[in-house]
Amino acid sequence: MWIEAIVMPREESRPYRPSRRLDRRALYNAGRDESLEFRATVLNFLQANQLMNAVKWVSEPGSLPMVTLRCQERVLERLRKAPEFEAGKSLSLELQS
Repeated sequence: MWIEAIVMPREESRPYRPSRRLDRRALYNAGRDESLEFRATVLNFLQANQLMNAVKWVSEPGSLPMVTLRCQERVLERLRKAPEFEAGKSLSLELQS
């Protein structure tokens, strides 16, 4: 059975410090770079743990460090156990008319 999972980096325990003011383009580019790097980290983890055959689809990078996967439940369980990730199942919405 295929599920949709959302993976984000685990938050660090250091206190929040606002960043210096950047223009929107620089802020977007920094977020995009972080997203590309995080996506590569998730894919490397999946390949290293031989889980790619249980993944049907991986989202493209965006402006936030977050990856959505269409995968089997065992992939989500492995991601939840990894110390570098926060992972969960996305909520399915079925609309009725």
